[in-house]
Amino acid sequence: MLIPKTLTSIVINVRAAEEQFDIDEFNDLYSRTKPTLYMKLADIFAIHQMVVQDISIICPSQDDILREVIRELGSAKNNENDMLHVSSTEITLTLSPKLHNAEDPDAAVKSLFMETKRCALYIIRIQQGSNLLDIMVRPITADDEDKWAALVHDELAQERRNPKKRANPYADGSSLLDITTLSYTELKRTALENILTLEKTGRITRANHYQDLLNEIALDIRTKHRRRIQRSREMDNVRATLSALQEKAKWLDSQLKSYNDYIEQAMITLQQKAKGKKRFLLPFTKQYNHERELQRLGRVPRFGSFKYSARNLAEKGVLVSWRGYTERQWDKINITISSDEVGVFYIEGSVGSMMIPGAAASVPLDDLLQAQFNNCQFMNLFGDEASGGALRLNVNLLVHLLMRKFYRDE
Repeated sequence: MLIPKTLTSIVINVRAAEEQFDIDEFNDLYSRTKPTLYMKLADIFAIHQMVVQDISIICPSQDDILREVIRELGSAKNNENDMLHVSSTEITLTLSPKLHNAEDPDAAVKSLFMETKRCALYIIRIQQGSNLLDIMVRPITADDEDKWAALVHDELAQERRNPKKRANPYADGSSLLDITTLSYTELKRTALENILTLEKTGRITRANHYQDLLNEIALDIRTKHRRRIQRSREMDNVRATLSALQEKAKWLDSQLKSYNDYIEQAMITLQQKAKGKKRFLLPFTKQYNHERELQRLGRVPRFGSFKYSARNLAEKGVLVSWRGYTERQWDKINITISSDEVGVFYIEGSVGSMMIPGAAASVPLDDLLQAQFNNCQFMNLFGDEASGGALRLNVNLLVHLLMRKFYRDE
């Protein structure tokens, strides 16, 4: 039945979006923004009405999914009346990548088929027979091996020297199999294994003596020039994509640098505000004596230093355990937390004025926040990875303490 030349039949006769806008699966890789579609409600209702009127032209099949969609949408007029009180007259659709994670499920079979055609093309130049199956099962003689060695030495060597004069239509294709390193026996065995695998997939059949494989080889030979032009275009697309990816990488690096610079500056501002805050310290307390000692030695950290007894930190829930020291000794052990670098805290253990050997660790705030994000309840310090560290601290409560002491500007 002839379809009338209506406006609808013309509207739906369009090229694929990828062809219309000259895009491919690589565009999603380097695109910085997702494409956005803006549609007026009036246009949507008009399209709905047009589809309903000409549904027989657009969807000749009764099983077409569009017919089901139209039935679920209901009357275009009723939908338009329902949307009269909507303040916005336009909707925005952000399009998701269509090909970003697309993978060809037949890629392995296609690659194997190409490799088999390449092997078969060389085999039929060494041995002849009534069909490909007859050639593949024919015994190999010493003369066949000599012919193969001569072919590798002469023709393949010449093709490597003059790539543009290659006679084999598969010679410039990418391949994991280097045929020139194989003996003719190994080449034929490889081809036979591939043929049996392809037969299991249904790509070729023994019923016609694997004639499908020879037909494909003949077609490739006839279209060699066209496929070479196609590969040249694909290479141009790949080079353009690579260039676009490099530009996107530079842009992302600049974005990351801007982000890191902003975070660092924000942390500096917060720590400086907290450091500049005037705190009243009771005379002769542990913190009072600690700050006076730092000033006397000229070792005052940029962003402050706080000294606690192990007992005090344990009561706060920050200190969980300290291997080698019992709870009875915690009153005599001190832990100092200081910061002289943005976002990095130095934790030291001491007894009186004497430092405890090995009881020192540098803890970046990023590591703490990452541990908190990973739901790690504890972290160990003052030891190597094998020993697990002598000092065990509660991650969440340690982060809370650091935020309160080094970042709060109230």
